[in-house]
Amino acid sequence: MSPNVVPVGKKIRQIREAVGLSRPKFAELLGVPPTTLKNYELGYREVGGAFLVALAHHAELHQFTLWLLSDKKAPEIGQIDPEEYLAKA
Repeated sequence: MSPNVVPVGKKIRQIREAVGLSRPKFAELLGVPPTTLKNYELGYREVGGAFLVALAHHAELHQFTLWLLSDKKAPEIGQIDPEEYLAKA
C-alpha cells in the first residue's frame, strides 16, 4: 500500500466523526451492527460492498462517496471530503 493511501476503514471513521455521530448511531443509520462498524474502522475486517452502497445512497453521506473510494473530490458536483464538510458547517 502506498504511504499516501488511507485505508477505507479509517476514512469511514473520518466521515462518521465529521457528521458528529457515535459509532452505534452511524452503524444503525447504515444497517450494520456497531461491532462490524468498529471492525471496519480499525481495519480488522474488509468493508463490505453492501455497506458502501448504503453509504453511497444515504441522503447526507453520498457526498463522500468519490473521496471514500478514490481520494478525489469534485465539489462542483457535490463530492467532498470530511474536511470540506466541516468547513461548511
